[in-house]
Amino acid sequence: MKTIIGVKFCGHCNPLIEGTEVIENLKKLGPDLEFVSWEEQQKDILLIFSGCTSDCATRPQFRGPVINVSGSSVERIQYSLSELPSQILRTIREKEAVCLD
Repeated sequence: MKTIIGVKFCGHCNPLIEGTEVIENLKKLGPDLEFVSWEEQQKDILLIFSGCTSDCATRPQFRGPVINVSGSSVERIQYSLSELPSQILRTIREKEAVCLD
């Protein structure tokens, strides 16, 4: 069964990282994950993706687990850019485990 990840991007006005590139890397690391627009009704996890540290992406209402990425931080923990996709994937796996409990 695929986990569906809704992705909400900021406006990318001054990005330190390119969100679409990170998502492409995540698709390779987690082939069992499906990434869709945050506007899709069907999603298990919401990924809020701000390309810089301003963390300006709006937060839509969602009752499930949410993961916040801001610049090169995941849930306010800073990582190197090369570590970012694997750290996001680790956080997705943690949220999946909570969903299954």
